[in-house]
Amino acid sequence: MKTFLNDRDGVSERDYLLLAATTVFFVFVVIGLILVLLGRPIDAMYIALLDMVAPVLMTITGGVFGVRAVQEFRKKKSDTAEEEAEDYDARV
Repeated sequence: MKTFLNDRDGVSERDYLLLAATTVFFVFVVIGLILVLLGRPIDAMYIALLDMVAPVLMTITGGVFGVRAVQEFRKKKSDTAEEEAEDYDARV
């Protein structure tokens, strides 16, 4: 299976930015869920912080996947066959 860890450019700056942004966002969400489970109220400032982080995360995620989607549509079929052959040779 081809992922960002074994593709041609390794972990690029786009991949790193996507991983960092989603990790930070979900850490905030988990902290909020833990506070709710412990019975502590969540401040309005905490919700405001999540509201500020969510559009940034959506922009980064949409940008990364949008660029990759356009790249896939622009590829020629012969390029895809050559890349699959190179990936197979690298794995074997």
